[in-house]
Amino acid sequence: MDMVNTQYIEQCIIKYEKIKNNTNVATAENNEVLAKLIKSMSHGFIKTNYDNWLEQCLLQEDWQKLNNLIFQQMRYRLLPGSSGGYDHCRNILPVLEAFACGDNNVLERILPHELGLTKNGYPFYIVISNLLMALWYKDDTLLKLAIPAAEKFIGTKKPQWERSGVAFLLSLHKKDVEAVGEHLQDFCTGYMRADFTKAMKQLCVPAHGLYSLAEKLIPTELFQQIKMPEHKNFSKGFAKWRNENPHPKLYLYFEYPPSLGILNQIFMAPVAKSIISQPYLQKDNPHHSPQLKNVWFLDEEAMLKGFVENI
Repeated sequence: MDMVNTQYIEQCIIKYEKIKNNTNVATAENNEVLAKLIKSMSHGFIKTNYDNWLEQCLLQEDWQKLNNLIFQQMRYRLLPGSSGGYDHCRNILPVLEAFACGDNNVLERILPHELGLTKNGYPFYIVISNLLMALWYKDDTLLKLAIPAAEKFIGTKKPQWERSGVAFLLSLHKKDVEAVGEHLQDFCTGYMRADFTKAMKQLCVPAHGLYSLAEKLIPTELFQQIKMPEHKNFSKGFAKWRNENPHPKLYLYFEYPPSLGILNQIFMAPVAKSIISQPYLQKDNPHHSPQLKNVWFLDEEAMLKGFVENI
């Protein structure tokens, strides 16, 4: 484990444990300390050794351990508390990572049906989030809006991996398994040209997520016809293991010692459910663009509060 500002984290945990064990202290104070700890984690005060751990998993071909690692890294990326300026489309890549490791319940917490289509964010995130929601919830109303936007997107000059990811979902909707395989291959190829870390490029986890997602959206006989990508950043061994283990046990790759046990609870708790709000709606501030008044953003503070109450 690589820890940044370890002393601060340990102080938070010590304070939390003292308050938790003191029945005379209000729950609100307990939750406040826990919220500070989680927010610190979401801002990167604790980092994992993902690069080295990934290398070990791939060399050993230990697919359960690799699944554990993908699970833990995804949960780390979904900790609430750091604002990104987008609505619920913000966390679409961790949603794909969740499908890669079999944590399928994550989608309905990150992209809840009741929030409807996403509108504020990076174009690729918006388009693929909306198409995924429409397909997952089998919502014809959403599909009528999401499909034209997706078709328009794949005709743009956006990065190859982004266009291929959207085209993959469109092909799934059409049940064109040959095209599905081609788009997944292009997704892996284009992913290597994107601005990601070396470790992220070493294993294209979102591609594994798309592949596992396909098994949930189309009949088994069609899914079995999808050709796996022939690319160094796609592990056929792991993909085959996931096919044989459609509901894998979800464990942490690195379990923290008892003195830091609250960290294990944080990672294993249900991910924070997306909540959106319009923070500028009632604010007349000359420093804020009038265009922001009606824009929806993830309400990270509300999400953090709900997450803490679940632990």
